[in-house]
Amino acid sequence: MSNDNADLIKKACLGDLVAYQEFIRLYSPRVHAIAYQMVGNSIDAQDIAQEVFVRLYRSLRTYKRRFTFTTWLYRLTVNLSIDYLRKHSRHKSISLENALDESMLKDSAPSPDRSLEMNELKGAIQQISEGLTWKQRQVFVLRELQGFSTDEIAQILKCRVSTVRVHLSKARRHIKNALVKHDLSRRSGLISQEGK
Repeated sequence: MSNDNADLIKKACLGDLVAYQEFIRLYSPRVHAIAYQMVGNSIDAQDIAQEVFVRLYRSLRTYKRRFTFTTWLYRLTVNLSIDYLRKHSRHKSISLENALDESMLKDSAPSPDRSLEMNELKGAIQQISEGLTWKQRQVFVLRELQGFSTDEIAQILKCRVSTVRVHLSKARRHIKNALVKHDLSRRSGLISQEGK
């Protein structure tokens, strides 16, 4: 986090509404992206993002510096996304298909063959994602779709780095094995190497 953002957060914590609005402007795209990739629906993700910033504002004065402010923000986003999924059984499985649409499958002018491959991949991912546990899904979204490091994910999810690695390894293995069955893994480039 830059010094400018640290100053902005400090002002926001002291009740400066202009600073808080700027904070929302800077961080709402990432918050919305995480929520979207967790729940698979843009409207629901927007509702979650709004709730994140409302709750954050109410809690600003109680912020303790044990964790970085952004870690606190992303943890709140993940927790509210999971709460939403638990309350709405129709969203029981996280739609990685929709998440992949936005974050990994962008192609400015896809060829017909590429479009067919991407449609096959999205369908396979949708089926495969249903086999992941909550923790595996959280870790997969944060690492593979949002690019957080394992250390950052451990802080966000309040767990050990080794726990993150275990869940990530299981998620990658599950998805990779399922993609091999669909003969799509070598074409998709979706799964990064296990050691990372």
